[in-house]
Amino acid sequence: MNKKDPAGYYDLLGVLDTAPVTEIKSAFRQKAKDLHPDKNPSPDAVRQFQHLSEAYEVLSNPATRARYDTLYAQIPKSKTASHHQVAPEPIVCSCCKKVTAQPRYIIFFQVTSFIILTIRTPIQGIFCPKCAESKAIQSTMVTWLLGWWGLPWGLFYSVSTIFQNLFGGSKPNEVNAHLLTYQAWVFATQDKIELARAVAADAQNFARKIKKEDERKVLDSVEELLSALDTKTPIKRLKNVWSIPNQAFCVQGSILITVASLFVALVAYVQTGTHQANPTVSPTQPDTSLLSPPKPEYVRPITTDNGVPFPSVSSYIDGYSIQATDGYSNVIIDNSQNSSDVFAKLFSLDADPPAPVRVFLIRADEKFTIEDIKTGNYDVRYRDLDSGALARTDPFDLREVETLEGIEFSEVTLTLYKVYGGNMRMHSISENEF
Repeated sequence: MNKKDPAGYYDLLGVLDTAPVTEIKSAFRQKAKDLHPDKNPSPDAVRQFQHLSEAYEVLSNPATRARYDTLYAQIPKSKTASHHQVAPEPIVCSCCKKVTAQPRYIIFFQVTSFIILTIRTPIQGIFCPKCAESKAIQSTMVTWLLGWWGLPWGLFYSVSTIFQNLFGGSKPNEVNAHLLTYQAWVFATQDKIELARAVAADAQNFARKIKKEDERKVLDSVEELLSALDTKTPIKRLKNVWSIPNQAFCVQGSILITVASLFVALVAYVQTGTHQANPTVSPTQPDTSLLSPPKPEYVRPITTDNGVPFPSVSSYIDGYSIQATDGYSNVIIDNSQNSSDVFAKLFSLDADPPAPVRVFLIRADEKFTIEDIKTGNYDVRYRDLDSGALARTDPFDLREVETLEGIEFSEVTLTLYKVYGGNMRMHSISENEF
């Protein structure tokens, strides 16, 4: 039996111990069809199918697969070089198959998306530093190119995966402590005592990070090995070739900075294009706002144009003559739906230029009636005393007709608010027009 496949899981599925999880899933589906008790005539069909399901359950989960992949790294009861009989094989990189004094079991991830489907695939194994950098960059590149396009999880998984790969992937503490303890023991059997002590010290660092008490037995194992290898001299620690930043960090970081810069530039370009498509100043006219002083802020006046204080009730304003009185027509100004007082003027459009013939104040929520107006063409102009806004109505005619029953005259109602289906509109005007 292959010692790297102690339970025969990889062999049962018909895949290599370096097979990606996608290949493992595909192999399981095919084997499940062949070994299912409904199709498998063997009297041992149930046990075979259970063994297959157990193999898939272990190898499809990154954490349990990591433990299984390092089960072969077992240290015999005798841990010193003087007690071994068969030279053990050192741990090698899953990719390049080279021996390294600082192997690490690492789990990287890559994300691929297909509109509404997002798949987060583990890329795991025992790596040397150079192969780990290559796997990290490869996984990140796949995620950048294919990970974003799925809803709703594509963006979320892609961002978390890119940053996890950027900082070296996931290195399970218990698995790496076990792995390095075995590697240290192998070096000890080769009489490389100082190297064995240095690797064991790395294993000890991983073991001390383990939080679960039932997994801390590896700490006892590595401390027992260090005790057996004690030479009464300080341990010469190995250079940490896994430290950040490394080449993979710089490459992935450069990609991240480039994409972020392009995104910021795109946002700035879109905002600039929007501003140019909606200019506030006509390109054929100079911007006179830089030459003229700013318009003063509006302050509600306490007196009218002629210096007379506004009355306390809706009425004509003292100091203005009441003209065009030799008629019968009436105009009702309705301000009952507004919360602001209105300073209003009835303008005769028959005069040249148009001139006010009645000047009055209408308090908020009230109406005011202009009576006995002679025939003619008129409009009403007014100022909202709260906001300072100026407006006028559409022109209207006041007429009188003599009949056998008397004089028929006009009676017009103007509302200073919008009325559904109304026949009058309001128009903004300037100070000169008021």
